[in-house]
Amino acid sequence: MAKFPQDPLIGTKIGDRLTLVEKIGKGGMGTVYRARHELLERDFAVKVLRSDMRKDPVVVERFKREARAASRLEHPNVVYISDFDQMQDNRFYIVMEYIAGKSLRQILQDEGPLDINRACAILTQVSDALDYAHEKGVIHRDLKSENIFIHIQRGEERVKILDFGLAKVVSDALDFQSITSEGQIFGTPETMAPEQITSGHLDHRVDIYALGVLTYEMLIGKPPFSGPMLAVLMCHKKQPAPAPSLARSDVPAVLDSLVLKAMEKEPSRRFSRAAEMNSIYKMVLKELTDSGKKITLVGANSREIRSPAISVETDSRAAIELSYRECLMEIAEQMSDRGIGSSHIKEQLEILRESSESLAILREELNVSTRQFEKIEETGRERTSKLRHAIISLNMEYKALISSGASSEECSDIQYQLTELETQLEKLTIGQEEQDNSFGDVINAIRRKIDESIYRLEEAYIGLSELIESSRHLIGSSSTLKTAFSRYDELKAARRI
Repeated sequence: MAKFPQDPLIGTKIGDRLTLVEKIGKGGMGTVYRARHELLERDFAVKVLRSDMRKDPVVVERFKREARAASRLEHPNVVYISDFDQMQDNRFYIVMEYIAGKSLRQILQDEGPLDINRACAILTQVSDALDYAHEKGVIHRDLKSENIFIHIQRGEERVKILDFGLAKVVSDALDFQSITSEGQIFGTPETMAPEQITSGHLDHRVDIYALGVLTYEMLIGKPPFSGPMLAVLMCHKKQPAPAPSLARSDVPAVLDSLVLKAMEKEPSRRFSRAAEMNSIYKMVLKELTDSGKKITLVGANSREIRSPAISVETDSRAAIELSYRECLMEIAEQMSDRGIGSSHIKEQLEILRESSESLAILREELNVSTRQFEKIEETGRERTSKLRHAIISLNMEYKALISSGASSEECSDIQYQLTELETQLEKLTIGQEEQDNSFGDVINAIRRKIDESIYRLEEAYIGLSELIESSRHLIGSSSTLKTAFSRYDELKAARRI
């Protein structure tokens, strides 16, 4: 993360146990610090929100309500909140999970447009987290690449979304200030839905719109509309969204339609849930990554297309490769049965069968291990969630006691309970990290074996091809083998195209 000049809050103690160590970010909502927890000996992120939010008692209550709602979000792709309160000068702060990674915005700036597979892998996680939050009644309202952090877990990119619910807290604070001018808006112009600009009714579909913008940005490297703020806002209000394929030729038509539908001006014409978009990202990821199929959309030029209207055309390259290998095996088996050609053909066929079986077993082993780990991870999240919420409740009780002038004995009792819960949380967190490392080693070992097995399988196919071609002249007048070799030649030529 980027370094900033010394800040007067550095060294400040927050909530008796956290000390602000360094400034790691600044944005429209406030300033973010890395903080060290004295008891847990662990880093947290502390966001100190804008000072202009502390002036109205109604805002204080809204802050607590929204922060409490956001703290209940327990999803692997959402940064959890462990505490929230006000500092001595009444500025609000929120204590969050610290992520040692890079923002998606930084990745796009450093690397440019993302590979479609990589983009869909990230968007699958983002849309899943959005759908979960929307089911819990929490809207982000400022979803953008700066609020999405990417970190590496078990060798894969994992998403963490920041600031759920905070956009509502800050915008409400601005709405309550007498100095707020008529028509003032809160948010990021490049990602704002038309109804946010016109101060219309806002619901979860503002996040759907922002997810469409994010999809375009990841595929093209920049938002669909950019430039002076007023010009960007007018584009969001009046100009149709551009299809990503106009700027990048390899974008599947289904992603074009997804962006256009998500960015409809009228909310009712957008996807009704992020889950619909999630299913499309998953389909693209599966078809492009796993089976090598080409994605098209029925009526792709229509912006009324819904996700069930997707059809899949078989990509010739994947089909040709499969047919080529089947034809190769058929020829080899016939030559082996008839005793034609090298005696090594039979051995090579056996190697291929064993390698294929081994690969299938390893893939199933990987699936089982991954499912086991996900179950353990989910159980761990539930346990840590209960502990964090208990700590939040006790913290609030402790602060209320202090404010009411309670006796030191009462306060000490709460402090003791807090220490006990925090110790339990630390032990549980350490145990989860050890388990994560252990499962990570197991999963990585299986993946290495899969890679080795795939390599051996490919080498075996090459070896078998060389053996049958070296013995081709021995097939004589066999019409069956001649037909099979003719098909083999066609497939081999097609593979080179």
